[in-house]
Amino acid sequence: MLTLKFCVNNRLSKKVILDSNFLLLPLNLKIDIFREVEKLLAAEVEFILVPEVLNEIEKLIKSGKPSISRKAKFALQLANNRCVKMNFEEKPLKVEVDDYIANLAEKYGYIVATADMKLKKKLRDKGIPVIYPRKGKYLALEGYVG
Repeated sequence: MLTLKFCVNNRLSKKVILDSNFLLLPLNLKIDIFREVEKLLAAEVEFILVPEVLNEIEKLIKSGKPSISRKAKFALQLANNRCVKMNFEEKPLKVEVDDYIANLAEKYGYIVATADMKLKKKLRDKGIPVIYPRKGKYLALEGYVG
């Protein structure tokens, strides 16, 4: 078992897995992603981060490019300020992070928040609800949320 971090907004209802590029949106679009997702879903939300997403952010911090490193540090700070630890199954070695996220969302009925169009298409093909940036500072939801 791996330790999984859940971002919690002190309330529980919908569960949303955050992709690393979605965590970078606050600095790129100047929006509060947590508040905007809750407004979009009209519900209380539990924000979920898998360890592999945190690893991707840590790699960006070490990338050496100051602008990317600064954004990644901010994303990591956002994640750490809103997270509690939980347990989850380990990602198989040959499975990419995007596939792992899609599989978890499908298995547990979670929504995924991403700015990655390739992942968005993969989720859409599987019928998994996805939140993504659209037209400036807006977020959109595609798919059925029960």
